Amino acid sequence: MVGDPTDEILAAASRLIGELGVGGTPMSRIASEVGLKQSSLYYYFRRKEEILAAMVARANVVPLELVKQVAAGGGSAGAQLHRFVRADVAALCALPFDINDIHRIAVRDPVEFASYWKERESLERQLARIIRRGTADGDLRSVDPKLAAVTVLSNDEGVQNWYRLGPRWSVATISTHLADLVVQGLLADPARLDAVRAEADELGSVNA
Repeated sequence: MVGDPTDEILAAASRLIGELGVGGTPMSRIASEVGLKQSSLYYYFRRKEEILAAMVARANVVPLELVKQVAAGGGSAGAQLHRFVRADVAALCALPFDINDIHRIAVRDPVEFASYWKERESLERQLARIIRRGTADGDLRSVDPKLAAVTVLSNDEGVQNWYRLGPRWSVATISTHLADLVVQGLLADPARLDAVRAEADELGSVNA
């Protein structure tokens, strides 16, 4: 193996943990899956808990940075949501592991992964803030901001779930399509979608 195998290790660990569970996935199996000796795996991760922590940390850091950039970039709530969804879907599809496995791991041990849930709550809160502002401005229709935020994130993560099975469309096509569906469903005037998409394009893409 050439270069830093961290991504491959995390991807293999995610896949094995999804199949065998945390307790049924020894370090030796993870090492074998990526073509490393167990002693070599310890150079990158000294124990399985460090692998889990790295997986969990990656799950939140990207969308948190994206929502921060989107909010700082200004624009209407609809344009901000369009930018976030496109960037979040692209980032999720590029992850080397299944985000749903991360959720299952974190929910099994809420104490060990308390920081994960704290960051997740922060992400939902910041996204809900954008939606709340949009409803107050009349840009978005009246919805429960927290529920809408959770739904937006769930939609993004659902795309990654089937995209990993074998994409039929490019990430750019998928991310824009979902952003259109989400934003048009939230706009007070759905006919404004083209204008909102154009505004989002003018503000530019965001990257974590």
